[in-house]
Amino acid sequence: MIGKAVNFINKVKPHLSDIFWSNLNQAVIIGFALVNSVIFARLAEKELYGQYLFVLAMFGLFSLVSIPGVRAVIFKDVARGYDGVYRKGTRFSFLWSLVGVPILIITGVLVYLFKAKILGICLISCAVFFPFMMSLQNWMLFLKGRSNFSGLTIYNSIQLFVNLAGVTAAIVFSGKLILIMLIYFLVNSGFNIFYHFRALGSLKNNELDLSWKRQSYALTVLEFSTLVFGRIDTVLMGALLSIDQVAVYGLVTKSIGVLFEVITSTMEGIGPELFKSKKITVRYFYKFFLLSFLIPVILYPIIKYPIIFLYTRKYSEVVAYSQVCLAAVPFYFLNLVATYFMIKHKLDKEINFSRIVSLAVVLVLYAILIPLYGIWGGVISSIFYFIIQMTLNLFLLKIRGIE
Repeated sequence: MIGKAVNFINKVKPHLSDIFWSNLNQAVIIGFALVNSVIFARLAEKELYGQYLFVLAMFGLFSLVSIPGVRAVIFKDVARGYDGVYRKGTRFSFLWSLVGVPILIITGVLVYLFKAKILGICLISCAVFFPFMMSLQNWMLFLKGRSNFSGLTIYNSIQLFVNLAGVTAAIVFSGKLILIMLIYFLVNSGFNIFYHFRALGSLKNNELDLSWKRQSYALTVLEFSTLVFGRIDTVLMGALLSIDQVAVYGLVTKSIGVLFEVITSTMEGIGPELFKSKKITVRYFYKFFLLSFLIPVILYPIIKYPIIFLYTRKYSEVVAYSQVCLAAVPFYFLNLVATYFMIKHKLDKEINFSRIVSLAVVLVLYAILIPLYGIWGGVISSIFYFIIQMTLNLFLLKIRGIE
């Protein structure tokens, strides 16, 4: 047992720096997001926070038109030394994302007419920022592919601090949704433009994997399911339930999202090595999958205290939903591992099949359970999503002889 532990430490040791900076970067993102949610919870009404989350969910949902699969390709190919994919891929994504501007404007008009005027005005007014928000954030994937997680952490910290300061000032001195959203999008778009040109200036070559565009289209299906899954529930709740419930559900997903982000950042830290290594297999991660079941067991009685402390008893109903959501953590972890291996081996068809089936099932669940059970319907559906997708991914890897 001791020998195995020492062997594991020796294998992980070369990647400790990347894992540390990757997790620190994610901690910075989580920390600023947490502070942002606390500021909304303590200084604003539930309705304002719900409206803010609804607008962001709509932007995220329509980000599909920017061919987001190019992000995974940039991460993978830059790690392999193909820097040219960043320039080509980002330009390609930016041109596609221009389609999102008229789509958001049309959606804003419909929301203005049939849901809420302020939400429609925000979508129409902020549509112009869409390409800069969705495509020019690829600089993050470029730095991850370079394993420059320290630089990513510094750049992200500056951007997030300025954004948080601007949004907080808008909440305190105005409390108007339109001003809050304009500041949010203006700050993020400005930094994305600046960091994008810095990334272009640091390219070492213009080499390309000739399959980058084909795989970008294929992996967009992967991103399609992720983006729809992460936004459609919020959009449906905003459309079918009160906007206050969107605020509650948003804090539930944010509470559990902290754990998901830690898992994701850890995997990103070892991602470049995983893509290059021929020794690391899926089976290697099974023991960590079993250990991960301890996380919901340990956190179940504890999670209520930080939630009440941060968001006050005004949001006490968040506790029960979050406790149940903890059950998704182990399945999220192993599903992410399986996804990395599918990307590594370019199993595009298998990825598409898995994501389409999982998304189809969860959309049916959302459509049935959210109108019937409200937030509980969203929570239950989300847990099943990870279980179904993990099972499909592992099965598809096995039949291709990758275990």
